[in-house]
Amino acid sequence: MSYTVQNVIDRIRFNTATENDLIGKSANELFSNKNIVAQLKFALDDYAKTTKALQAIYSLPVDSDVAVIKEPEGILRSEGIRFFVWFINGYAYPINEQNLNNTYGNFPSPIQGLPKWFNYWNDTITFYPQNGNGYNCTTLTFDLGLTDTVIQVDNTTGFPAKNGRITIGNEKIGYEFKDGTHFFNCTRGLENTEIATHDYADCVKENNVWVYYHTLHFDIPVNPDDTIKKEVLDKNMLVVDEHIEIICDYASYKLLSKVDAERASYYKVNFSDWLQQAKRDIVKGRSRVQKTGWIRQPFEFEKESAYWGM
Repeated sequence: MSYTVQNVIDRIRFNTATENDLIGKSANELFSNKNIVAQLKFALDDYAKTTKALQAIYSLPVDSDVAVIKEPEGILRSEGIRFFVWFINGYAYPINEQNLNNTYGNFPSPIQGLPKWFNYWNDTITFYPQNGNGYNCTTLTFDLGLTDTVIQVDNTTGFPAKNGRITIGNEKIGYEFKDGTHFFNCTRGLENTEIATHDYADCVKENNVWVYYHTLHFDIPVNPDDTIKKEVLDKNMLVVDEHIEIICDYASYKLLSKVDAERASYYKVNFSDWLQQAKRDIVKGRSRVQKTGWIRQPFEFEKESAYWGM
């Protein structure tokens, strides 16, 4: 299962507000949603920064005259960017990260073309050579409602054939596949953007730049009346399922330790040691995943000579 925000808050509230079978004491509902969410955030931030387990994609349309973009919101400052992809005419090109000395040394003038390198410095991402390829753009041929999952446009030429992302207004949308004039099986409101209606002839932009990055967990806003919006409660947590229990127990312990040390002891965990073990498990699980910067040599049938008989 995928745990939702509601599942996690319910679990912490159960730990801190119901009678414990072993101790026989109850703390009642002493903690507001604001207190629970605040303590949960501390645990989630420590988890994200130590394990690098939380991942996200930041995608956007980048035009040919743009050489610098802002960093993704919530990116970790250490080992933040894991992979970078540039889409041109539907094909994905991986871009390698290089240090400032290499990038400025090899590209001292504003040469334009397919970016090969990028560097990440002072909250910005800079491409080298400067981008000479813009994003594809089309227009809606029908109004788009809040629940529509098929998007009809003038044409889809140049957009990725499968698993692409587009931007309409301020909303980012993913699609599974396309034909000449439609995007199908669309997922609305990606990357924490708001689902909105869109009108006939509105511009549909290709998100031609994708940044795969390690991130902090998304915020869980609490209203002034201590309620949490249903759309927030229904969101899936970014934490892997097998780690939810420990995080909930740790948050419960930190809350209860302020009012009932005996009851809190039932949920006490050595969180620092557990984080290191979780980090080792995650690193081991990713050991077969190729890292940014490694690109294999082409096979014989992929070489130009194979096509031209050279």
